[in-house]
Amino acid sequence: MRLIQIITVFAFLCFKVQAQQHDAIYHYSVMDAMRNGIYQGEHNIEYLAAKGDFGLGTYNFLDGELIALDGVFYRIGSDGKVVEETKRKSPFISLVKFKKDTEITFHFNGTTQELQQKLITLLPSQNMPYAIKITCSFTEITTGGAEKIASADTTGLAILMKNRPLYKTKNITGTLVGFYNPPHFSTIDLSPFHFHFIADDKTYGGHLVAGLLKGSLTLSLDEKNGYNVELLKNNQRFRSAKLENNDKKSSY
Repeated sequence: MRLIQIITVFAFLCFKVQAQQHDAIYHYSVMDAMRNGIYQGEHNIEYLAAKGDFGLGTYNFLDGELIALDGVFYRIGSDGKVVEETKRKSPFISLVKFKKDTEITFHFNGTTQELQQKLITLLPSQNMPYAIKITCSFTEITTGGAEKIASADTTGLAILMKNRPLYKTKNITGTLVGFYNPPHFSTIDLSPFHFHFIADDKTYGGHLVAGLLKGSLTLSLDEKNGYNVELLKNNQRFRSAKLENNDKKSSY
């Protein structure tokens, strides 16, 4: 009887640990790796899709922006076209199995910077990470893409993003897919916010750069208990690099 009780308690504790890990943000690599010019991972979309149905990132050697929404993975190429992606590998991605804890609908007219200021006031805690889904309309918006680089290119992200492709459009409705990352996690991801956008008709998207919102929006928050970070253990550059963090930019 005593042995059965011990086994039961052990099984419960294992389940509890797994549940806590499940409720964390899965992060493959860290922003500091890309800040230091490391852009190659080994996990493909099939592997990553098991980690979450909602998130953002990029593809190996910056071959486009990545958005995951409702379990579908998209790629915005350097030409701005949006396509579903099933095979490419990623060097950096942030994923969750999205389950909203809070939903708020309200009217908002203003810039994306002003929206982020308002979001800070709506977060239940500024010290916890959140997956954030926002359905909204833009009167104008600018998103950023990425140009594929050579495999040997080790130029830091901040320098590459100065000449990134930009896509502009007007009067569009879609979804902001993103995360709130507390400042003390700025080495893992952009802080305080990192957003990608995808249009309802899936013809436009990219990394959110700037925009003007108007009308009703719905904010869904999924509070997470931390980060489950998987590092680039088989990337020799990552293993040997000294990851200097002299550029803690909140956006690129």
